[in-house]
Formats: sequence, structure tokens, C-alpha cells
Amino acid sequence: MKAFRLILLSLLLLAAGYNVFLWTITFDKTSLENLNGGEVQVIGHSGVGFASLFPFKYFPSNSYGSISKVLDEYGAYGVEVDLHLTADKQFVLFHDGKLDNKTKLSGCTGDKTLAELTQTKYELGFPFDWFQSERIIGLAELIDSLHKRKEFPMLHLDVRNWNECNTPQENGVLEGEIAVELIKLLNAKKVPANKVLIISLSQNLLLKLKELKNPYPVSFEIVGEGPQFLEWAVEYGVQSITVKPRLLTKEMSKKAHGAGLEVITFGAKSKSGNKKLLELHPDVIQTDNIPALKELMGY
Repeated sequence: MKAFRLILLSLLLLAAGYNVFLWTITFDKTSLENLNGGEVQVIGHSGVGFASLFPFKYFPSNSYGSISKVLDEYGAYGVEVDLHLTADKQFVLFHDGKLDNKTKLSGCTGDKTLAELTQTKYELGFPFDWFQSERIIGLAELIDSLHKRKEFPMLHLDVRNWNECNTPQENGVLEGEIAVELIKLLNAKKVPANKVLIISLSQNLLLKLKELKNPYPVSFEIVGEGPQFLEWAVEYGVQSITVKPRLLTKEMSKKAHGAGLEVITFGAKSKSGNKKLLELHPDVIQTDNIPALKELMGY
């Protein structure tokens, strides 16, 4: 019993110390230089992010429960989700290219039908499955639920332009199908053009969207080093660039802003991580820790 009390006391002291440490992390928003007048759009990254033990998050990314928590409990401006085109030309929300690690299914996401996927529950293992019973959802289903809200939230669509089970030639064809089907769905579901953003790292996919006279804003995701990526984005005429945190610099943000492009970055899980992202002067952050980001910004 004495040992247990010592362990409990140690944990309480650690928690108290951690909370004090968090209290010391602040950010001066007046130092932020972006196109939003020093404000940042707070977007949930795949919902609340990925399931983790610390901080404890049990919802699977891209699940309805995760998205609802972001919008209803945390009050985010919007949410980012990951899209795959299914075998029957529908869109499903799922992060990985393969299903093996998070469901009872195996194989590639794009090789299953929408019905097969939306009947499938996430299996994240212990202890997460004690708290969640979420299933995979389709994009059309999500949009229908968002239309029922008082205001349609900002919806970032991170489009997966490949199927890991395909050949490169097959994926080239797939990109064309994605472009056609995505515009068709967004039109059919009457998604407000000012509340959706199509994100892709594929120049080929973005060019196919342009050929189809896509009416929806797009963002080019920069995943490599070198000025040619930003130059291509400017030449194409995207509304924004989405940049991995390890690649984004203050200088890149300044150049993008000078060209009239918004800067999006993503992924911070902690308060200190969100502060580091803010110091890069983005306009939008897709964060895994919405409360921390909102606290730093005074929202």
C-alpha cells in the first residue's frame, strides 16, 4: 500500500509539473504576419487527429465521432479529412492506403466498395476499442450530416491520388476518375464553394481538375524541397499551399503571401508544437490539438 501511494503521489506531482510547464508556453499573436490579419483558421486534422495514449484520444481519425468532437466540443472552424476513391467510384474517409492495421479487412482501401467499407468498424486495439465503436464513413454521408448544421463548416478534402495495389499506369487513370467523380459529388451535394478546399500533392490531379473547369478552391501540397514547387503553385493559380511542418519556413510563408497564396500547415499534437507552427506565420493550421492552439491564439 505504501508503494502504491508513492507511485500515485509521483504521478500527481508529474501532472502538476506538466501543467505548470504548459502554463509557461504562450504566443504573442501580434507577431503573426499572414493574409488573415494575424488570425489563424483552426481546422481539426483528420478530426481530432490520431488515437493516442498521451494525450488520450480514442477516436479513429476521419471517424464521425472524431469529426463531431472537433466541431461540437472544440468549436473548430472546420475539419480536414482524407479521401480514397472506392472500387465503385464513391469516396470514403480513411487515412491509410491499406486496411490491415485499423480494421478486420485486408488489402487496399481503393479495392473495396463503399458498402464493404462503411459496414466495417475500426479496430484500434487495447485500450482504444474499450471506448470506441466507430465505423468507416463515406464523404456523401458526411456532407449530408454537415448540411444539417446551422452553418456548414470549412471542409478540407485531402485527396489520396493513388491505390497502393495499382500499377503507376493504373494510378494515372485513377487520378482522372477522382477528378471527375469529386466535382460531380460536390456539385450534386451542393457544397458551398467557399466552404470546401481540395488538397492534393499531385500536380497531375490538379491539372485534370483544371481541365474539367473545377469550380472549387484547390491547395497544392508541397512535399519536397526547392523553390520549383512554390513556383508551380503560383503558375497554376491555386488558392493556397499546404506544407509539411519540416519543410515550411518563415521565408516560404513570406513568398507565398507575397504571391497572394494562403499557407496551410498541419499536425502539431502539443501546445509547444502548435506554437512552433504559429511561428512560421501560416494562415491555417490543421491541428491535432485544437484546445492548445485556441488557447495560444486567445480564442
